Amino acid sequence: MSAVVELYSRLVHKDPTKYKGRLGYACINTVLRKQKVPVFCSRTCRIDTLKQKGIEYVKDLALQNVKDLKTLIEWNNENKITFMRMSSDIFPFASHDDYGYSLEYAKDNLEEIGKLAHKYNHRLTTHPGQYNQLGSPTPKVVLRTIKDLNYHADMMDYMGLPPDSIMIIHMGGVYGDKCAAMARFEKVYNDLPENIKRRLVLENDEMCYSVSDLLPLCQRLNIPLVLDWHHHSINPGEVTDLVSLVPSINETWTRRGLKPKQHYSESRKGASSMMERRAHSDRVKNLPPTGDDVDLMIEAKDKEQAVLQLYKDYNLCDVKDESFVPYHGNETMETKGRKSNKKVKEEAKIKVESKIKEEDEDFKQGLSHTFDTKETIPHIRTRLQARLENSETKEVKKEANADELVVSKKRKTKSK
Repeated sequence: MSAVVELYSRLVHKDPTKYKGRLGYACINTVLRKQKVPVFCSRTCRIDTLKQKGIEYVKDLALQNVKDLKTLIEWNNENKITFMRMSSDIFPFASHDDYGYSLEYAKDNLEEIGKLAHKYNHRLTTHPGQYNQLGSPTPKVVLRTIKDLNYHADMMDYMGLPPDSIMIIHMGGVYGDKCAAMARFEKVYNDLPENIKRRLVLENDEMCYSVSDLLPLCQRLNIPLVLDWHHHSINPGEVTDLVSLVPSINETWTRRGLKPKQHYSESRKGASSMMERRAHSDRVKNLPPTGDDVDLMIEAKDKEQAVLQLYKDYNLCDVKDESFVPYHGNETMETKGRKSNKKVKEEAKIKVESKIKEEDEDFKQGLSHTFDTKETIPHIRTRLQARLENSETKEVKKEANADELVVSKKRKTKSK
């Protein structure tokens, strides 16, 4: 057996038919979402619509999201799935600087969710967005992160969810100095409000922070660590034997009386490049050696169907014929909007530079927490050009799109 095959075999459960943990999925139920009257929990609107129809319109959207969450939980229970990640967009704009609002008005609705989850022993978690960066060197980014985490914590507290209903975030960017970023995170974390701190956990990512980076910090700060097996396969850091570390990772949970939570996904068939490997497959074929008493989030494109597929493949649970959609997909390496780095750089530069030339205002109007409020158009151009010249990942496209939005916002403001 080659060293590669032997290493891979150690990252796969020896006998998945004896897997004892719960399996869950994230945010969207594909069956309910495709119904004639779709069921989903991320209704939102544009800010222009909010301005026209008022904040009560947005609050009504949120109540519909909460109502549909109940439907998702009921469906899950009927299909023996008792573990799910809630959408972070249930209450649109709730943590927005200008249009944010309290969840007090929805406390009775949220309490019903908590009671239903308790009735079915359903574990609900959240995963606030990637722009939550507690280690950012920009104070405004940190403040907005705390505000967004507080919204998630409030939602879960109004539901009356137990401590193992947690909020997962990544450490974020390295900002040119990983050690300094981690030190900033630690300082901010220690000062967080208790309602946030008691639910916050960290997850290793596939780009910046590996298990070897985060485990010592989590052990020191008493923060549970979510092991993402797929991320580790791409970014192993200094770890050469992950399986031997699983007990230590799980112990970051159990010492706080929490059930460990891990993530599992697989790359699409034939994936070889970094970008291809990062994309999740429609369904998964294996299960990892998590340990027995672990909740495992299956991160696959087919959501709940990926869980039901595992139930069927390994006889873990009976599966209703009316709930299961047989897989007939043909995965490819193509992802919507994905292009080569060269094309991304060229197109981003053309689009953004053409718009920058039209502008002559000095300051943007606080559109995104990614930017400093005193950043001028020349600064935006300089930073973008540096990214275009030096970046080798799709992050350049994200930044270019963000800069384009900044410029568009400035033009709209000028025209008024």
